[in-house]
Amino acid sequence: MNLKKFALFVLVCSLVYVFGSHVTLAAANTVKEDDQKITATASPEAAASAVPVELSEPTEKQVEATAAPKVTATDKSSTQKDSSKKDNSKKDNSKKDSSKKDNSKKDNSKKDNSKKDNSKKDNSKKDISKKNASKKTAKKSYTKSDLRLMASIINCEAGGECFQGKLAVGIVIMNRVKSKAFPNTVKGVIYQKNQFTPTRNGILNRKLKQYDSGKTKSAQWKSCIRAAKKTLSGHNTIIKLGKVKSMKGIYFFSVGLPNAKFKLGGHRFK
Repeated sequence: MNLKKFALFVLVCSLVYVFGSHVTLAAANTVKEDDQKITATASPEAAASAVPVELSEPTEKQVEATAAPKVTATDKSSTQKDSSKKDNSKKDNSKKDSSKKDNSKKDNSKKDNSKKDNSKKDNSKKDISKKNASKKTAKKSYTKSDLRLMASIINCEAGGECFQGKLAVGIVIMNRVKSKAFPNTVKGVIYQKNQFTPTRNGILNRKLKQYDSGKTKSAQWKSCIRAAKKTLSGHNTIIKLGKVKSMKGIYFFSVGLPNAKFKLGGHRFK
């Protein structure tokens, strides 16, 4: 028999007990009334002296005992389990709230890190753009007059040569500009006495007039201008037989130059 059935059995027994007590009291009262009637008829004095007996009502403790069910150990354990469940749910809610706060902090930190990364990227892009701008300014460190003279003399000396031959002529001129043995300007090197034949026979003047009048749309002129820009920007190598060849230390070129280091097109270089 489990505890619930036992409690129900105790409750039924208590109700039967109370109900039975009321019945016995009622029977006793009826018997006493009958005795009183008999005594009253037997002796009027005894009837006069007879005192009515009051019925004894059940006490409050008995009523409470019958009305209030007993609390068993299982009921206590169930209430304790319910309270523990409530406590656990409160703890779980607090843990969820704390985890939400932690997640929000992590999200904020991620956003801050992403902002920092974006700012770093922007700064790196700015640095790269600055470097590119500085490179462009460094490469384009020549004047328009230098480009005019260089493109014209290249056209005079190597207009019919391949692009590498045009580059070689321009590099020789720039090597002389950088050397202490020659003038330190493009104009000074080109017009140095007894160095470049086109400055004496009038060919350079004709090329300069073409340049000034804008007659530079031909492929030959475009190739000469491109070679002049590269050499003025510091380019000092050529490609010979599929290999890159440095022009460092080369200061002379001519058709019949003795003791030449190499030959390219119609010129010898040393």
